[in-house]
Amino acid sequence: MEKMTRCPTHPGIVFRMNILEEHGISITKAAKALGVSRTTMSNFCHGHTPCTPEIAQRIALSIDSNVAVWINLQANYDAWFAENGEKPKVEKLLPSAA
Repeated sequence: MEKMTRCPTHPGIVFRMNILEEHGISITKAAKALGVSRTTMSNFCHGHTPCTPEIAQRIALSIDSNVAVWINLQANYDAWFAENGEKPKVEKLLPSAA
């Protein structure tokens, strides 16, 4: 599998750009519709907080989407940082393949 060189877009930014901005919906209106605080929605839409399973479910229900889409966007975002970020010091548990 090819390694991604560019960081995937945070799911909150995807939501903000592809749903809210394209349909002229404010963060305040989205927060009310999803039943979360405006602060929670703003932090998510600006990439400051992750897409939790609860947020994914609320988004999916509100736009007739699939929860897995939003969870997978977050997983790809997190995986990129795990692969490309600072590596912790660990000891090998299994022998290396020859």
